[in-house]
Amino acid sequence: MDGSKQGLVLGFNCVRGYEIQALILVRSLRQFGGTLSDTPVWIFTPNDQELDERHRNSLMNLDVRVFPFPIQLSLIKFPFAAKAVAASMAESQAEKENVLLAWHDCTGFVRQAPTAFLLPRDKAFGFRPTDIANIGAPYNEPLPPFWQSVCDHFELTVDMLPPIKSVIDQQQLHLYVNAGLLVVRPEKGILRAWAENLQRTYHLPEFKRYYQQKRAYAIFMHQAALTAAVVLKTSPDERLILPDRYLFSVDNFFDYPPSLRPESLDDIVTGRFHDFFALDNWEELIAASEEMTNWFKNQLREGAYWT
Repeated sequence: MDGSKQGLVLGFNCVRGYEIQALILVRSLRQFGGTLSDTPVWIFTPNDQELDERHRNSLMNLDVRVFPFPIQLSLIKFPFAAKAVAASMAESQAEKENVLLAWHDCTGFVRQAPTAFLLPRDKAFGFRPTDIANIGAPYNEPLPPFWQSVCDHFELTVDMLPPIKSVIDQQQLHLYVNAGLLVVRPEKGILRAWAENLQRTYHLPEFKRYYQQKRAYAIFMHQAALTAAVVLKTSPDERLILPDRYLFSVDNFFDYPPSLRPESLDDIVTGRFHDFFALDNWEELIAASEEMTNWFKNQLREGAYWT
């Protein structure tokens, strides 16, 4: 099935106040992960944002390793920069231990065994396309100024950004990688290149001018830096688009095209939430079994999902 001799680790970034998210993700893997339910889990936390002791103990009882890491204050304030730095640390650790790393957003859960994380021998990087076009560059159109700046800075050509289709709004874009789920062979150094790209560019005047025009450019700068890292570190043949039921955006359940929408949330493999559980009517926004809905309710009794 996978042709890989490397083991597998699930890793993610988490900070104080979001421990319930971490518990949902890890508990779902342990309960619903099938043949991969005992996959080791690594959590990376910034040094000054250590997890609440009670919830940390609950996580440790689920066979989780917690890795504190240093990060500059100026960088941690930039959208999703901490996630990129944490991912680079996780990749370094994964290379030391010779394991595949599945880097998943903390705001997620596992409903089936995520066997696609076990990359085929000839693949070095597994990912999902972005959910919606947002700041993505439309394919077969002149490259937007922001993406031209990205290409100029990283010495990329437009031909190095092949077509890809956004999942929910089905827009044809130039390659634009979703940072919510990344599976890597750590020896390729993709996630370390991602963090380095972001640290070297986020503060530059040539990119700040876009943030001033539209906040979305600041919010998704991390995905532009990631896309550049993927292009520079892998060939197209080494990349694998993971199946549709991975990183399913639960908040957008009924926004998916009918052909891509599961009959029930129970049918997905991994999912991701945004502020979903902060909504009073969240049960009405999905189709799910009573078992699945009650499982979420039981987890949420321990504390707020979205602080």
